[in-house]
Amino acid sequence: MPEYAESTTRVSMEEILIIDDSQQICAMLAEYVLPELGYSSAIANTGRQGLNRLRQKLPDLILLDLQLPDISGLDLLRLIAQEGYDVPVILMTAHGSEGIAVEAFRLGARNYLIKPFSETEAQAVIDQALRERRLKREKEQLTRHLQQRVKELTVLYSIGQSVSSLLDLEELLVRIVEAAVYITRAEEGFLLLKDPNADELYLRAARNLGEQRAQRMRMPIEDTLAGQVVRTGKPIRLDKASAGAALKVKTGFLVRAILQVPLTVGNTVIGVLAVDNQQAERTFSENDQYLLSALADYAAIAIDNARLYQEVKGSEERYRDLFANAYDLIFTLDRQLRILSINKVGSVLTGYAEEQLRGRPLREIAAADAWDEAEPRFADLLMGHPIQPFELQLRRHDDERVLLEVSARLVNDRGKARSIHCIARNLTERRRLEEQLIHSEKLSAIGQLVAGVAHELNNPLTSISGYTQLMLRDTGLRDEVRSDLKHINIQADRAARIVQNLLVFAREHKPERRMVNLNEEFRNTLSLRSYQLRVDNITVLNQVETELPMTVADPFQIQQVMLNLINNAHQAMTERGGPGILTLRTFVTTLPAADNGTTTPPMVVLSVGDNGVGIPARDLKRIFDPFFTTKPVGQGTGLGLSICFGIVQEHGGRIWAESELDVGTTVYVALPLLNDTDVLDGEALIDGGVDESEARLTCHVLVVDDEEPVANLLARLLRELGHQPTVVNSGIEALELIAREQFDLILSDVKMPGMSGFELHQTIKQTNPELAARLVFVTGDMLSAATQARIAQSGNPYIAKPFAIERLETLVRALLSQRPIEQQ
Repeated sequence: MPEYAESTTRVSMEEILIIDDSQQICAMLAEYVLPELGYSSAIANTGRQGLNRLRQKLPDLILLDLQLPDISGLDLLRLIAQEGYDVPVILMTAHGSEGIAVEAFRLGARNYLIKPFSETEAQAVIDQALRERRLKREKEQLTRHLQQRVKELTVLYSIGQSVSSLLDLEELLVRIVEAAVYITRAEEGFLLLKDPNADELYLRAARNLGEQRAQRMRMPIEDTLAGQVVRTGKPIRLDKASAGAALKVKTGFLVRAILQVPLTVGNTVIGVLAVDNQQAERTFSENDQYLLSALADYAAIAIDNARLYQEVKGSEERYRDLFANAYDLIFTLDRQLRILSINKVGSVLTGYAEEQLRGRPLREIAAADAWDEAEPRFADLLMGHPIQPFELQLRRHDDERVLLEVSARLVNDRGKARSIHCIARNLTERRRLEEQLIHSEKLSAIGQLVAGVAHELNNPLTSISGYTQLMLRDTGLRDEVRSDLKHINIQADRAARIVQNLLVFAREHKPERRMVNLNEEFRNTLSLRSYQLRVDNITVLNQVETELPMTVADPFQIQQVMLNLINNAHQAMTERGGPGILTLRTFVTTLPAADNGTTTPPMVVLSVGDNGVGIPARDLKRIFDPFFTTKPVGQGTGLGLSICFGIVQEHGGRIWAESELDVGTTVYVALPLLNDTDVLDGEALIDGGVDESEARLTCHVLVVDDEEPVANLLARLLRELGHQPTVVNSGIEALELIAREQFDLILSDVKMPGMSGFELHQTIKQTNPELAARLVFVTGDMLSAATQARIAQSGNPYIAKPFAIERLETLVRALLSQRPIEQQ
């Protein structure tokens, strides 16, 4: 079955409706701002004009003025909500109150712009609103796809139940053709059977075919599309575009697209199930062919069942063949709920041979907790009460669980209930698909929340870390004060690492390669789980090699592997109960080569060990398989270790596990020992040497940051380093000061109201390229792809919040001495 991929790419120009009585603002937005941002626009100068325009064509976004000549912006918001238009609205206002803002958001406004506003402000607000709208649309599209898939599976399941229950053949074949039209979205459908007495096919059931076409419809096998399906036993999927002309089903029966699949019983084709589009241009897909083939299988079974029933009602041999080879699990129970008979699917689902199942109580192969709910259902049935289908979990021979939906009825003999006849459908895979959808939606919501909170923590962490470092430079501090300050600084660094890791795991990350220290990555990852490990009485043993060499890897992907392994170990230890011991190791070693008996070059190895419940030997080789999980249905997707396996393979490494039941598990990850010259080309690194004369240089530094604590901190740090800082709180103030004074260096925040750091850099570059080259960006959002791209495009250095004084000092010296600067 095809998968549906999510994409946030704009496929057409989005339209923005501007409702404002100011001709100047409308012209500015429509002629300059919106075209430059890649959007088209429409203008209305009154509320009524805007509402009429909205009724004619729904825009992608509305920019709405609060004060309009005929109706207020809030009243227009009410009308838009009352008429049910689903379109984001951004309010534009020159003044307002908190009450107005609350009312606007209550009425559905997504955001607001305070007049006058800059192009950057408009772009940020508009892009955010449209991005949310696109994501919402894509989520709705994915939901529709999944709902369609569930509907398709439900139709197939319904047909399967009908087949298994041996309903009236005429009614069943009509339902199959109706289902064929429904799931393929075709205009017409029909089912043909082979005439055993003539080399022809005749119509057995039809949908939307019309009396003229359906009446006495017969066609030869030799020279028709349906005949080709019968002769080859293979489906046919054609359309007018690929064939170059309309397709002829038979004389006078022309269509634009057709899909026909064989009805096969054993190795014999007995007929054809077909759908077509006579008027619509829509072609049929591979997924349509898959679904129609599944329906054809049900139809073939139904037809064969009917033939068996008509020929000999109690035909033992053919009944057993159907019973044994049915797709669903079919079994009978005696009054003590022992298995009397079971078809071949029973062995596939449970892992036991048929001989081991016959005569065995059903409760012995059922999960204990599930049997407590299922047993009363069977008891009610034996007492003569009808029961609805119910779920039952079986425990396989290898202890995996299989989720079934069971339909059961009493089989009477001479008026007495002798046995229970059961038909069960395997729901395991469908339930896992549902869980994956729910899990992905939860992760998306959590990721957005974490990214927003973590980013806001960077500025206060910068102040805490920076002022603490300043105080530690005071040589006159008492020892106990210095010790306290060191503790504060250590905890600030720890909080900064946690924030960084949260941002990494909350955002989509593009693969990259750089020099990493696995010990450091272990520390960063462990900080995300340290609290929960402590409260669950789990002790962490760090047995890392202190002089561990660095290697080239993607640090974020390696952290993802580490976090997954630590989570698995944590769960294994909590399942066992009692105090746990989590052992983290790193070391360098060689490993046996895969084929020739030699050893590999040195590899750096990390391992995560636990004293948890362990993994059975039969499962140890399967734990890295996609969707394999030892957890019950509903408690795991089985994707974590398979993702780890893919990441390690992509790095050219190996991953394996060693485990013993009730003793514990250790998972090893070995990565090739590479240096930066093996992977990285020409990355400029600071060479470390600055002579004494350069170190004593004093420069006039302009600090631009709208966060007053951060700006003052930078000024204090620069004064400590012997420089002369000047602080301003906006890009406009910076430009005014640059016009009057000379500066050797500029430290500028990236995100500021009014003029961003990037805009400030571009403006300075036009008049003073040399000074623009000495601008250092200060940012707390280096994980943002947009920020990374803009900094890379500028070619200027940056410093990430929070930072060390030594980093700032190195940057200043390097710029003054015109040395290359390491981008950290």
